[in-house]
Amino acid sequence: MSLPPLNRRPGSVRILCEAAPQYGVTAEQCLSGTGLQLGDLYDSDNKLSFAQELAAIENFLNQAPNRDGIGIEIGRRIKPEVLGIWGYALLTSPTVRVSIATAIKFYELSFMIAPMILSEHGDEGWVTFDVSALPKPIRKFVLERHLTVLFNFANALTPQISASPVSFRTTEYAPGFAHAIESELGLSVSPDPLTNTVILPRALLDTPLPQHNPEVLAVCLKQCESLQRQGTPNTWSTRVHDVVLAELHASPSVQSVAQNLGTSERTLTRRLSDEGTTFRALLLKARLAVARELLTTTTLSVSNVAWRAGYAEPSSFIRAFKKEYGVAPGQLARSEAAGR
Repeated sequence: MSLPPLNRRPGSVRILCEAAPQYGVTAEQCLSGTGLQLGDLYDSDNKLSFAQELAAIENFLNQAPNRDGIGIEIGRRIKPEVLGIWGYALLTSPTVRVSIATAIKFYELSFMIAPMILSEHGDEGWVTFDVSALPKPIRKFVLERHLTVLFNFANALTPQISASPVSFRTTEYAPGFAHAIESELGLSVSPDPLTNTVILPRALLDTPLPQHNPEVLAVCLKQCESLQRQGTPNTWSTRVHDVVLAELHASPSVQSVAQNLGTSERTLTRRLSDEGTTFRALLLKARLAVARELLTTTTLSVSNVAWRAGYAEPSSFIRAFKKEYGVAPGQLARSEAAGR
């Protein structure tokens, strides 16, 4: 595997730099020679390359204490909101299998440096990380971080995963590395000359996920496809839209979204104003995007779609929809039905 020169969100490097002082390393030391300044990691329009992220990790590990488990500690800081629309697509998938397949398909939008491969062997499901293109000194850190985020998500998806027998085979086996993973993540670790693979019961792949939402998932997948083709914007508007989309069922407010993104309501409002928009406009856009998906993929009535999109009155929904898309919802639904 070779590393593609892709544009990436700066979130995982920002988290690394924010955590670095706890290990006696400055953010400036992490970014030395990368061509990045700390402010770049908070620039909503900035994107990083794989090479820059690898260099930041190498710099950090060269200065940090030489001990196993640091990747696990850093990985625990990576939350779904950092992962944007990719993370919400995983959370709203119907099964573990679909969630993993989605993670793999759109890995370029994620925190992952080592791509994943899902395969099935007898009664086992294998999730393999390809670290072949990574410098040897950072592989353990990357594997620790990837495993931690994977199992953070797994525990959020379904508690059955944490109660199932799961093991990890690795080319990077060492006693300290194995102990950190076993004690912190609950995986049994064994050496393997060829692969870095998580092995879980195959039946677990078909476990239904409690946060599955077909309407939100459909919108998330369309956005992931668009972002992967065009590159990934990291504006505050995009981040707010991602959170709102995933929380529509809970009637998100500017306060709840600001808390989710780790900022204050006032700062979030100002950031959105700087980008020429408002929380209310983004909430409306997310509601109408879900409504459009329902109208074009289901046989639900306009009134039912309006209710699902958070409108108490169908008339208000019809006006907003026509203003956004230039066509009445009923007309769009009829047109789609005629074309099926």
